Amino acid sequence: MAYSALEVAKYVINHEHSKGRAITNLRLQKLLYFVQAKVLVETGYPCFDDEMEAWDYGPVVPVVYNAYKQYGNLPILENQTISELISAETQNYMHEILNYFGSTPTFGLVQITHNQTPWIEAKKNGRHSRISAESIRKFFAA
Repeated sequence: MAYSALEVAKYVINHEHSKGRAITNLRLQKLLYFVQAKVLVETGYPCFDDEMEAWDYGPVVPVVYNAYKQYGNLPILENQTISELISAETQNYMHEILNYFGSTPTFGLVQITHNQTPWIEAKKNGRHSRISAESIRKFFAA
């Protein structure tokens, strides 16, 4: 079952707060990309169905970007109210990714995504081109 990207984002924000880690919109976007990849590889299904696009600083989910753009490059401070129940299995996959990248600086995440085929190929099609879930799955399953 795919969740809304906004609900997944809220979960990610709360998780990062619980670990004492600051999270900006830019960082959130990269973490969503890696969460999507992990869930796709492990289950064959996307974590969320919302569009992901290739922006200058890496993959972005526009609906989530727009929800938090008022923070600019500042940390998202408040905890989020989550309305969708995310399964324990999906939470476990998310925790693996969030803990794995917990100490990676935000611009380190940007650099990682800039060296990966899903962003590179989508970016060739122009600014804000769609990154398909299939391209993410194929890249990370290899």
